[in-house]
Amino acid sequence: MEQANQNLYEQVPSSLLQHNLVDIPPTVAEINHLWSTYMAESMALCFQKHIVTTIKDPDYLNVIQSALELSSENITRIENIFNLIQHPIPEAFGEKDINPTAPKLFDETYWVLYTKLMTKYIFQNHYLAYAESTRSDIRQLFYTFIDGSRETIKKADDVLLAKGVYPKTPYIAVPDRVEFVHDKAYYGSFFSTNRTLNALEISNILAILEIKVIYKALKLGFAQVVNSEEIRDFFNEGAKLAEKHINILRPILEQDGLPSPEILDYRVTDSRESPFSDRLILFHATTIVAHILNALGTGLSRMMRKDIVATYARLIADILRIAKDGADLLIKNGWLEKIPEAVNRKVLTH
Repeated sequence: MEQANQNLYEQVPSSLLQHNLVDIPPTVAEINHLWSTYMAESMALCFQKHIVTTIKDPDYLNVIQSALELSSENITRIENIFNLIQHPIPEAFGEKDINPTAPKLFDETYWVLYTKLMTKYIFQNHYLAYAESTRSDIRQLFYTFIDGSRETIKKADDVLLAKGVYPKTPYIAVPDRVEFVHDKAYYGSFFSTNRTLNALEISNILAILEIKVIYKALKLGFAQVVNSEEIRDFFNEGAKLAEKHINILRPILEQDGLPSPEILDYRVTDSRESPFSDRLILFHATTIVAHILNALGTGLSRMMRKDIVATYARLIADILRIAKDGADLLIKNGWLEKIPEAVNRKVLTH
């Protein structure tokens, strides 16, 4: 059998396995992931350039410096692909969006927690981009990005653990037998007492709370330093909404004796000088909102308790509203860079 398989493989002409990349146009998925990743990496680079100027702890500095070098390399790699496929380089973000003399807005531990969280979400996007890419050069690009993000997450985890500031997570008892569900009461009720949370539900609620506490602190800090009063109001409203959602989700864990992430507001300094442009700050906020929506959407597919499903639906409605408010502000200020889109045939034919 092995010999037959070998003979079959040898009958495939090697020329069929070769192709000229110039003859293969990028797919819409590849354009999407290249553009989105470029925007994300340019934002990350701006943040990292500021952070490295404010961090004194050498262990923390090593994490952020490595992340900065990775983002810089990733941007160059994507630009090379853009040039190869003759796609315009997005304007994105750069030196004009950074205030190099601004004092630190958050303490060092917060920035490492923030860097890990943002890397986790872009890491997930890299995996999706790899799975949806077909050109060998673009697929290899995201394969490389996956390795880099994985290393950043590891470095952040290692230093947080070593310093004893790694966020506490709950434990559940390891089951001693396999069990099956035989009653629809497993779904619970909107009114009566429900079963305890399962591992899928706990981990998703924790993931959302994690981003909520980091995002709430971020919004408080940004509200202190933005120049636009309208954008300041947007961030203050966002911080209140994050607090509301935290107060909704924490009791769900506490009912089963499970802890939730600590509030990080105390890690915001008293600085009133912005390290970043209002455009960068606002665009970044809308990006995080998208991550929250993604986490909630994933949670809806995993939740089996009716009360939690209903809660998530309400949270999503809140997030969609504030997402629109952020997008409206970007458009109003002329800051929303247009995403590559399909050709408008109606315009071309009239």
